[in-house]
Order: sequence, then structure tokens, then C-alpha cells
Amino acid sequence: MLPFVLTFAFESFSEELFNFPAVKVFIFYSAIILSFIAGTLWRKHNDKLSIKLQIFSNIFSLLAFFTLFLPNYIALVALTKIYLLILLCEYHFDHSNPENHDYLQMRMHLTALVVLMHIIAFLIWCT
Repeated sequence: MLPFVLTFAFESFSEELFNFPAVKVFIFYSAIILSFIAGTLWRKHNDKLSIKLQIFSNIFSLLAFFTLFLPNYIALVALTKIYLLILLCEYHFDHSNPENHDYLQMRMHLTALVVLMHIIAFLIWCT
């Protein structure tokens, strides 16, 4: 969460430090984190559910990658939607297991914060 906030705080230094505007640093970091979260869907079993989750995991990672080639305003909206889709996917496949309740609650809170950061980024850099 801190790197998202730091892109706002160090916006004036971003171009100097990274040779990229702060919005691009934000989008790059977001795509990396999104791919990492997509990897949590991966299951090492060969049952139908695990295979579906492996496919979803790869699709989400590829979508995150493709956002890097989009205009900033579209990338921020797309990344926000993909974060929400991954959360929905996790709820759909893991909600019935009571052991996952605390994890899913944590994921919902983190996703809400990340979505809020993306909305703020959109308002700062794209309006």
C-alpha cells in the first residue's frame, strides 16, 4: 500500500527518480501487484476447480500486463475493475470454506483501499 501512497507524495520527484511520470509509476506498480494477487488463485491440483483457477490467474495477469500499453485514464479504470474481478473470483470459489473467512475479509479491505487509491489517482492525474 505504501508505494501507491508514495507515488502521490513524491509526484514532483517521480520524473527525476524514475524517468517516468508518477502516474506511470503508479500504473506499473499496480499491474505488478495485480499479477502477484492473481498468482494467489493458482492451485497445484489437477481437479476442474484448480484448472479453472489457473486459467483465471493467467488471464488476470495478462490483463494487468496489457494495461501497461493503454492510455493512463483507461489503465487506471481497467486495473480497478480487474482488482474487483479477482476479489469476486476469490469469493466465488473460496467463500464456502469457513477457514477462508478471515482471509477474504482482509482481501476485501485491501481491495477497497487499492480501489480508493486508483480513484484518487484518476482524479489527480486524469481529470
